[in-house]
Amino acid sequence: MTGEEDRRCPTVRIMGRAAGAIALALSLVIVTACGRAGDKNAYAPPPPPEVIVANPVEREVTEYLTYTGTVEASERVELRARVAGFLQKINFSPGQRVKKGDLLFVIDKREYEAMVSQGEAAADSARATLALAETTLERAEAAFRLGGASDLEVREKKAARDEARAALDLATARLDKARLDLEYCDIRSPIDGRIGPNLVDIGNLVGRGESTLLAEIVQAAPAFVSVDVSESDVLGVRRSRESTGDAQRLEPGQIAPGVWRPCDLALSDQPDYSVSGRIDFVNPQMDAQSGTLRVRTRFENQDEVLLPGLFARVRFAMSSAKAMLVPEAALLSDQQGRFAIVVNDKDEVEVRRVKVGALDGSMRVVQEGLTTDDRVVVLGVLKARPGSKVTPRTQQPVASAR
Repeated sequence: MTGEEDRRCPTVRIMGRAAGAIALALSLVIVTACGRAGDKNAYAPPPPPEVIVANPVEREVTEYLTYTGTVEASERVELRARVAGFLQKINFSPGQRVKKGDLLFVIDKREYEAMVSQGEAAADSARATLALAETTLERAEAAFRLGGASDLEVREKKAARDEARAALDLATARLDKARLDLEYCDIRSPIDGRIGPNLVDIGNLVGRGESTLLAEIVQAAPAFVSVDVSESDVLGVRRSRESTGDAQRLEPGQIAPGVWRPCDLALSDQPDYSVSGRIDFVNPQMDAQSGTLRVRTRFENQDEVLLPGLFARVRFAMSSAKAMLVPEAALLSDQQGRFAIVVNDKDEVEVRRVKVGALDGSMRVVQEGLTTDDRVVVLGVLKARPGSKVTPRTQQPVASAR
């Protein structure tokens, strides 16, 4: 538009200037808004991840040898019929405790009582025959001295006397056998223990052609647990005994003359070894096929908690020394061995290779690689990358479950 046209149209000139001002204002607003939005979306690094750390603890630790086995009864007896006859009585309830000498079964005695009476009569007859033969011999010897009998007659009377004596011995033996058979009709408990169910009911014929099994009695107090000790452990114990000079003066399994090595037992549902016992027997030779040595342990088991057949863990205390421990869960493994994640004084993560020892409850003995001042990551291990920073929070180590 020319100057003449501007003079003719002042309204148009004013509107053009207003439009320019508005455009400038809008551009300022947009620039300001963009600047503010940029401040809000500016990148801010996240805080270091939080991990839980704990210092290794140092305390007295007992070294154990631990094995597994099953509980065995100290005595197990099968009650069998030793004479033939019909079962007449059962004097117990299955599962009850019985004492030595308790009458448990009775077999019909009438036949054996008659045999005893017959044996007594036969013995009396033989005894009378022997008395007559001795009297006859005395008369023959007196007559021989007076010349009224020959030597042959005396010899015949002596033979008759000896035959009568042998007959009496035979009758007495048969009587003893009859009395023994009569005694076998009463079947009594030979031990203290608990009896199982009766395997034969009243009225059945037992003992005919075989010694019929009637019931079983088990004595579980004391109880035994046999374990198989590995060859390396056997050699380790023997070398230790040799170094202290105890190999010659002590029996295998003893820690002092007449004192057997103690042991502890835990059942499958028990985390703690709550039952105390001792070694009872050590096999004198190794099993060449398995490379183990059988050791039997004894537990008094007066409360009969240990039932024969139960699975059990048995441990033997070997030595005690001060050691450094960390929670087992804080130690990781790879192809190079065991390692721990440690936070240094700059709150940076480091990897420490460690040499570990025995497990003590939930804690593991660390022989090399850590000190009591190290901060070991016990929780949040996956957040702790080597070389990165973390936010450590300290807690006490997990208590050992003994």
